[in-house]
Amino acid sequence: MQRLESTHIDNFPKDVFLYYSPIKSGVSTEFLSEKELLEWKSFSNQHRKNEFLTARLLIHEAMSELSSPEDFELKKHPLGKPFILADGKQICVSLSHSKEFVFCAISPTTDIGLDTEWTERKVDPKIVKRILGEQEWNVFSDEDPVLLWTIKEAAVKCLGTGLRTNLKELQIQKNSENRFSVKINNEKTFQICSFRKLNHQISIAF
Repeated sequence: MQRLESTHIDNFPKDVFLYYSPIKSGVSTEFLSEKELLEWKSFSNQHRKNEFLTARLLIHEAMSELSSPEDFELKKHPLGKPFILADGKQICVSLSHSKEFVFCAISPTTDIGLDTEWTERKVDPKIVKRILGEQEWNVFSDEDPVLLWTIKEAAVKCLGTGLRTNLKELQIQKNSENRFSVKINNEKTFQICSFRKLNHQISIAF
């Protein structure tokens, strides 16, 4: 596990800590709760099992580094958004993975959504057309599709509604080099910090 040094990243959200780890094989399941162990056993794909274990281990190691209580539980809101419950308090957490890495953002005070993608991933232009509104297409059609995808996915994760949200309902506005905002149905606005590290586009909504 490594913690990403964020002091030099412009507009990185305060009180947010970002960790990452290569997806590992052979990780012990001894630290899993009974519920997590059942979930792990339900996966038939070995890579998915490794990814699941790596993510849970990353959370445990991150919580330890942050001197958080040893006794905590990873739980989910009704629509599936994860959070950590420790000493009766909720700690915000968001996970993202690529083919080789798992990323984990944790904050004791700030609601967050994290999305990452390998920068060399090829995104079909038709998909971009499906996630951008007409006004956005006029402004962002020449932007890197991976950037646009991670921005919208991070906002959806922060919102906590998952696939129930039509990505065209999220309107992106660029404020500076790596700072964006996303407005959802003219009702709620998220700030986005998006940058490139480890050959990944990393977007954090807050």
